[in-house]
Amino acid sequence: MKAQFYILFFISAYLAFANLGNSFESAAVNDILLHILGFIFLAISAYISQNFAHQRHIFVFLVGYALTIEIIQFFLPYRNYSNLDLIADLIGIIIGLILVKIMNFLL
Repeated sequence: MKAQFYILFFISAYLAFANLGNSFESAAVNDILLHILGFIFLAISAYISQNFAHQRHIFVFLVGYALTIEIIQFFLPYRNYSNLDLIADLIGIIIGLILVKIMNFLL
């Protein structure tokens, strides 16, 4: 189960730094949705992988990861820093951890 987290983590890192051209810039709503969905999956995957002792560790790690991505993108000429992306990432992390709590309650 740890492998799926690392695979998803590295895919998200690749997409965060890849030069995707202008194909995604015209679809801001889709970009926000992709950020939310990506971090929902990362949060759930991080929990399932059991790499973290507590959910707050997942939260801190993923918020730090999101912030790091945006800071690096600020310095890349073909990417942009966006506070909206950070907010979308935070929403995705929160939703993912809420879904984890619901899954734990139901099980």
